[in-house]
Amino acid sequence: MAAGIVSITAKNGAGVSVTTKWWSSDGTDTGDLYPIAVIVDPTALTPLDPSTPQPVSSTTLATVAKQPALGTAGTASADVITVQGKASMTPVDIQGTAAGTAVRVAATQDQYETVAASQTAQALGATGATGDYIAGVLVIPATTSPGNVLLLDNATSITVFTGGASSVSNLVPFFIPLGIKSVSGAWKLTTGASVSCIGVGTFT
Repeated sequence: MAAGIVSITAKNGAGVSVTTKWWSSDGTDTGDLYPIAVIVDPTALTPLDPSTPQPVSSTTLATVAKQPALGTAGTASADVITVQGKASMTPVDIQGTAAGTAVRVAATQDQYETVAASQTAQALGATGATGDYIAGVLVIPATTSPGNVLLLDNATSITVFTGGASSVSNLVPFFIPLGIKSVSGAWKLTTGASVSCIGVGTFT
C-alpha cells in the first residue's frame, strides 16, 4: 500500500480509549510509524471529555519528517549541519542551511625547525613567506650564561631572549609563546653562543 496517515486506538492506564495519528511508510499500522505533530489553534480550545476521542481534521496535521541517520549528509534546505573532516588537516567548513553563513574552523598542524647555537637569520621553513605563523620558540640554553635569541620578521628584528651572564639559573629549556603571523616575509631566528632553539609554527 501507499504511505499515508493511519489511526491507532489504544487504552490508557485508566482504561480510556485514545486514538492517535501516525504516518506509516506503507499505509498500515505494521509499517514504519512516525508520530504526527498536531497543530492546535489555542483560541479554539474547549474542555476535553477524556472518555471521548477528539476528532482531528487532516488540515490540522503536520507530519514530522524522519531525520537522516547518523553520518548521512543533510540536504541543502535541511536544518542539518554536516561536519566533514579531512585527512590532510586542512581547515574544516561547517555549513549551515543554504541561507546560513559558513564558519571556518582552522585545524592547525604545527611544524618545527631546529636552530643551532651561533646562527644568523636562519629562515624557518624551506623559504618562508609573509603570512607564516609562529606559535612560539623553545629556547635551549647550554650554559647559565647563554647568548641572546632574536626573532626576525624578514628584516625586522625582535629580541625574544636577552641572555647574558647568569641570565638563567639552570639548563632547563623554556618556551616563549608568540602566536603571530609574519607581515613582511619569512620568520628567521638568530642565536647567540651556547643557546639553540626550536621554532614551532606553520612555515612555507
